Amino acid sequence: MRKQITIMLLALMMAVPTAGISEEGISFRFDEIRGAVALPTGVYDTVLTPDTFKANEAFIHALGGTVENYEITFSTNGILLKAFDSDNGRILTLSALKTDDSKQYFNINEHTPEARASYRRSHSTGDSYSVLGYYYNSVEWKNFRDVGRWLMLRYDFRQEGEVVSRGYQRRTVFNGYTITFDMEVPGGRPLKGGDNTALNKVFDSFRFTTVLPLPDLPVTFNEKVTAPSETSEPTFTMTGSTEPGATLTAVVGSFSTAKTQVIESVAKNNGNYSITITLPQEDLYFMTLTVRKEGAVTLDKQYAITYRKGLLPISITAVPPEILIEDSYRVTGTSPRGTQVQLDVNGSTTGKKVGANEAFTFTVDTSSEGEYDLKLTLSKAGFETRSFSYKSTRTYSHEERVQKIRDSSTSPAYANLIKNVDRYDGEMLRYEGYLMSQEERAGEYIMLLALNKNGDTYTDNVILTGDQQSGFPLSTLVRVYGVLIGTNTMLNEEQKEIEYPKLQIRHIESVAAQN
Repeated sequence: MRKQITIMLLALMMAVPTAGISEEGISFRFDEIRGAVALPTGVYDTVLTPDTFKANEAFIHALGGTVENYEITFSTNGILLKAFDSDNGRILTLSALKTDDSKQYFNINEHTPEARASYRRSHSTGDSYSVLGYYYNSVEWKNFRDVGRWLMLRYDFRQEGEVVSRGYQRRTVFNGYTITFDMEVPGGRPLKGGDNTALNKVFDSFRFTTVLPLPDLPVTFNEKVTAPSETSEPTFTMTGSTEPGATLTAVVGSFSTAKTQVIESVAKNNGNYSITITLPQEDLYFMTLTVRKEGAVTLDKQYAITYRKGLLPISITAVPPEILIEDSYRVTGTSPRGTQVQLDVNGSTTGKKVGANEAFTFTVDTSSEGEYDLKLTLSKAGFETRSFSYKSTRTYSHEERVQKIRDSSTSPAYANLIKNVDRYDGEMLRYEGYLMSQEERAGEYIMLLALNKNGDTYTDNVILTGDQQSGFPLSTLVRVYGVLIGTNTMLNEEQKEIEYPKLQIRHIESVAAQN
């Protein structure tokens, strides 16, 4: 096996001029972004770069593609590397694109906290990424010592409303590129901690070889109040900050007519701007906002706006994903002050009124396994009521299920348990003891656990019941988690009936393996 891996690595080195073997694994250098990364050996079956398409033509054909269309796809999407981990069903992609963001920021570390907050919000609000199919349910900054600030992202990728993949991403703007590490799990299976760990193992090896100096950047532009994606009023005002004296020009066009209107505004001496737009009629609109300042590169921003009278403006900024992996999620959004908002979760309803900040937040407890049906209803006098429905599912992995059992268990003293059986009935209990017997009775396995041993004498017995054998030989010291279901009687050595507490097993493990 080791010989096969060595041959594969040598072939990869010959096919990729910028690849080599380092202590960290197979290393790659990317001159476009002035960066380098290493892939761990023995993890990724196939690694595609623009230089290895020919060498992997059979693999590309097996995926239903051709070398020609892969060349186009990699070039269009700025893909530098795509690595396939078939054992775990993961695809790692490293991409670098020149985007509006990379033109505006060039190096995100050189900008103000307000500018970075604006960049972060672009991932969780608006349509910038949802139109591409990416729905982010976790977006936060992290500053790494060696490579600067990166957004930590978790997403669902949807096509025609269906989740077709999920994944974790790391994204930054550096050296004039929007750079993204993406660990994708195709097929829609739930994300696991191991998926994020696999991404981190590669990401932690990444380094920039050169930091380019900042060029002339587009005019500074930070939005505080942006254009609404939906509105029931024809007039709205956009506010924020830019360069003092900068000119803002909005060109507004309708999807149903060829008419356009032009609105201009000039930023104040402190850089604050305000530009008011009035839409002529109910319609779907597109708008381009151009910000100009002498000595800076001109900036363009695009917007889509729906105007309909009686439409209650709503922006849903966060909802639980279809597959739940956390114990709680937030439902957040914005709507006009005074809007009544109700969230129904599996028949349990919570309501609140939107305040002056025009924002609402609900926290949904998703710690229990099962399906979650959410219905969000918003209403306000003079507006049409609007409802949004979501379905999510929480399924524990075996490790999560065991940990939940451990966390919920208690271990009262045996004498206290005997005296207060009714008090502990139905609770998750935890005991360590010696497995004394196990036998099958009518499809159920009955076991006896002795909590104490003194020489050859075993005392403080507990009856265990389960739907399968314990998997441990007799006399093994085990730790048992089970729900107390009253008591049961057994005959002792003197053939007398003795009443013992009875646990329905939820998990059993070796004490030696845990210590």
